[in-house]
Amino acid sequence: MSGLLYFDCFSGIAGDMTTAALLSLSGAEVALRKALKGVPLSGYRISVTRGTSGGVAGTRVDVDVSRGKGAARRLPDIVALLRASSLPGGVRARAISCFERLGEAEAKVHGTTADKVHFHEVGAVDAIVDVVSGCFLFEHLGAPKAFCSSLPGGSGEAWSEHGKIPVPGPATLELLRDAPWRFGEGDGELVTPTGAALLRAFDVSFGRPPGMTVRGVGIGLGHREISGRPNLLRVVSGEPVPAALGRDRVLEVEANIDDMSPQRFEILIERTLAAGALDVAILPATMKKNRPGWVLRLLCPEERLEIVSSAVFSVSTAIGLRFHACDRMKLDRAASTLETRYGRVRVKEATLPDGSVRPVPEYDDVKRIVRSKAATFDEVAIEVAKAWQARISHQGS
Repeated sequence: MSGLLYFDCFSGIAGDMTTAALLSLSGAEVALRKALKGVPLSGYRISVTRGTSGGVAGTRVDVDVSRGKGAARRLPDIVALLRASSLPGGVRARAISCFERLGEAEAKVHGTTADKVHFHEVGAVDAIVDVVSGCFLFEHLGAPKAFCSSLPGGSGEAWSEHGKIPVPGPATLELLRDAPWRFGEGDGELVTPTGAALLRAFDVSFGRPPGMTVRGVGIGLGHREISGRPNLLRVVSGEPVPAALGRDRVLEVEANIDDMSPQRFEILIERTLAAGALDVAILPATMKKNRPGWVLRLLCPEERLEIVSSAVFSVSTAIGLRFHACDRMKLDRAASTLETRYGRVRVKEATLPDGSVRPVPEYDDVKRIVRSKAATFDEVAIEVAKAWQARISHQGS
């Protein structure tokens, strides 16, 4: 990880707040305005001002649309508009991904397909500017590894083109289905669909961030006052603390099982891994009444506990689980793909404490080659080692 961003959604997140916070952090207003000129949109003016909310100073961004909201756009319309822009490739791809995620969420809520969804609020000029601006500034910062706090769910109702909807909005909740929410906290809508889609486009993690040395803080202000708290989004940038690299905290979850057919363990393992478990082990043990049985032991992120537990209860005969937090120390790792005479093989590269790198071929790729009878396990291992060493030598030269 070369850099880290932490989105502290104290009062939620919206598209304009994201742009404001990233502008406050990066100071890239001139570069942003230049980039926006490459998008075939007109009839708006963007203003960046300093202000305060609840006594906290920050940046506020307004997108003033002179021609009203205009007609609703469909996903293909927005994608075509973005593809016709002169935005940098990474920014354009991230912005398109943002709207595609919005389209998929809206389609699921309304029971249709993404290309038939009519964007009203998020298809308007100001929302497109917010998405493009947020994606541009995120890329300008180097597209760092991003983490996010839990989200305030807000309360009450919000107005939409379809009338009143519950808060959080259905599409917002769908976009952030696996995120940790604090339902009922705060007044009104605090997390908007555009803000939710940007978090997904930034590929944020809701796990605990690693220790970091803070290098900058950006404050983006919202446009309304919230009772009892400042209406702001805080984005913290920094670098991983060397001593904290490779450390994180997970939950170790266990259950004793002595009344289940062993055949069901295959599906149990599949379901728990699909639900977000990081590792699953089945250990033989002697249970009460001297029965032979098993201990189901798995690791999962804290925010996935409920989902993983549901998977365990839905397949196994367990009627209870015990869990506790445990710290892990991990080697820094990366993934790459090597071209070999047997085809492409994915490789995990683990960096050892002395700085050397240990390449490990992806088992599924090795298994595919062996099943095709093109080579044995040992022959694939030798070929991968040669290809990896050749690439390292080439990079060194």
